[in-house]
Amino acid sequence: MTVIDPESLFFEYKLRYRGTPGLEHDPADYPLRWDVAVSCPIPTPGGDEERQLGSAVVQVVPKAGMINLFLTTGKADQEMAKAVEMLTMDRPDLIREYLQDGGDLMIVSSLEIFPEYRGGKTGYSVLNAIVETVGRSVNLVVVHAAPADGEGSPPADSPEYEEAKAALRAYWQDFGFEDATGDYLVFFHKKILA
Repeated sequence: MTVIDPESLFFEYKLRYRGTPGLEHDPADYPLRWDVAVSCPIPTPGGDEERQLGSAVVQVVPKAGMINLFLTTGKADQEMAKAVEMLTMDRPDLIREYLQDGGDLMIVSSLEIFPEYRGGKTGYSVLNAIVETVGRSVNLVVVHAAPADGEGSPPADSPEYEEAKAALRAYWQDFGFEDATGDYLVFFHKKILA
């Protein structure tokens, strides 16, 4: 494990969006999908070399409580669609309490720190930087605390999957997330800043 100084992290944010975000946009085009690459200088015999240590995808829905969130999932990734379903079907109280007055919603579709750079709560530093840059107007952050599907992930419903899920839940709860429903956790950004 390489110990990473959070102040040495570099963030590269990518957003491709047509027009100016706003309520007059087609709802399917409404979410702002941010792709984030995270890197840092790593000491090597020839001098420091910048290496990518992780990545994230977050979707920000401006003024989420003032629109029909279901209409925003037309072109969204699966994580966003599932999170919107959770909010609208299982936890509409969160929309009423945190988003009704025009607050923004952030859904963390993915956040990965490569195995050799895990430890030292690097994921906290990454998410905090993302919230403090692209999510400054966000009232509610949603994360699905379950391993991502794909190569290297344990099969769903295996003991390893359940163990990884429990570890992710504990990790994000330590950051400040609270239970929403199922494997979803929520973070009330404005409550923390107040």
